[in-house]
Amino acid sequence: MELRLDQVQSLVQKQVITIMMSPQMQQAIRLLQLPILELHQKIEEELVQNPVLEEVPVEEPPPQEPGLSAEAAPEPPAETPDDSHADAREVDFEQEFNKLAKLDDEWRDFFRQTAAYSRRSEEEEEKRAFLERSITRDETLEEKLSRQMMLSAANEEQKKLGLFIIGHLDENGFLTADIDDLTRMSQKSFEEIEQVLKTIQTFEPNGVGARDLQECLLIQLRNLGKTDSLAYRIIEKHFSELAKKRFPKIARDLNVTVEDIQEAVEEIAKLVRRPGRLIGPENTQYVVPDIALRREDGDFEIVVNDDRLPHLRISDFYRKMMSDNNISPEVREYIKEKIHAGRWLIKNIHQRQQTLYNIAQEIVGVQKGFLLSSGSGGLRPLTMHQVAQIVGLHESTVSRAIANKYIDTPKGIFPLKYFFTTAIETNDGGEVSSRQVKHTLKELADKEDPLRPLSDEALVKMINDRGMRIARRTVAKYRKELGILPSHLRKQF
Repeated sequence: MELRLDQVQSLVQKQVITIMMSPQMQQAIRLLQLPILELHQKIEEELVQNPVLEEVPVEEPPPQEPGLSAEAAPEPPAETPDDSHADAREVDFEQEFNKLAKLDDEWRDFFRQTAAYSRRSEEEEEKRAFLERSITRDETLEEKLSRQMMLSAANEEQKKLGLFIIGHLDENGFLTADIDDLTRMSQKSFEEIEQVLKTIQTFEPNGVGARDLQECLLIQLRNLGKTDSLAYRIIEKHFSELAKKRFPKIARDLNVTVEDIQEAVEEIAKLVRRPGRLIGPENTQYVVPDIALRREDGDFEIVVNDDRLPHLRISDFYRKMMSDNNISPEVREYIKEKIHAGRWLIKNIHQRQQTLYNIAQEIVGVQKGFLLSSGSGGLRPLTMHQVAQIVGLHESTVSRAIANKYIDTPKGIFPLKYFFTTAIETNDGGEVSSRQVKHTLKELADKEDPLRPLSDEALVKMINDRGMRIARRTVAKYRKELGILPSHLRKQF
């Protein structure tokens, strides 16, 4: 019996509807996602890449109350109904330039309405430049260990081998390569590798050069001269039981009391888990809030941060070039393209600021009780879907807008996403935020008897007694998010 499979190729034309985002829309989304510092960098890049864009010199704003209030909030630039299709057809440039001039005025007014828009004095600029020049770079872990290796190596061969091994330590100070791999790559013997590695394990910070956490802790105690201590014996012989807090079993095996084990565990807790992190730059993330709240007569004034954000406009030089009949069609088309790109950039920056203001306005309206209270409670349930419906945006747009952005409030600086929480039903039919439930859970765990820690079932009952309906699996989930161990691991003896 023969099976045949005949394949025939043919061309079939289908009509498919797809959604394509224009370059302008893609740019608007990218700008919306950028925090203020990255936005400043992006604008500087655009100034370099687009010759028709120029930065307007900073001018002294007229005396007025700082801040961007609801009445002073800038309106989106006025456009004709066919403006969204402007890039798809020829544009009358006289009309186009009028729009650009109007947009410049609106953008200038918007900057004048922000508190941060002010000229810095020459003395302040000199101080800032001095501080920037004074910033020094911290020594990295590899540099510190290499310097110690150069001083302790007995000969040039040991020095080279030590630097080779140091190059295989991660940022935590742990050896990432197997000894056999190091032997093969360096063409050195196992004994030579071990000897140099033991030398590195005596370097600062204490604990570097270990292959795992157990060895890291042993190295630290060894360098402290505590190889005969109970803590050393526990780590060496009973590390797995220690991780599971099986103190009675460890006490029986070592023929000591549980109290002795507890004291040794307290000593172990003082050791460093990631010694490499003690050295080198900390990669500090500097937070510059995109929004600031100012208390005024029991209410809040919303200020969108535009500190030193360049104010852009289309250069008059290129505008005049468009009216010059002597320029070639290619040059005219190039300038026209760049003017469109610059115009859209200015509009999208304006729209980003307006979007942030609208979202902040809704957050303040919902979370006003929390912002006015002195404690950590009072946060109301709020979802991105709710805000999106009110401000007339898509939920994904709200998500992009609040990503990696912060707000400066009288209670401190918070990420914008902090104010978005799901709702937990109360016994009286009301709602509280999930963050409030987490706060209650942490409070109960902090106040529990360490000798008799609360189980998840007990925590559920106590939270329900406070009027909040919550399931056991939810408590377990929130407990993990808060970094609270299970009850049997929280128990002390």
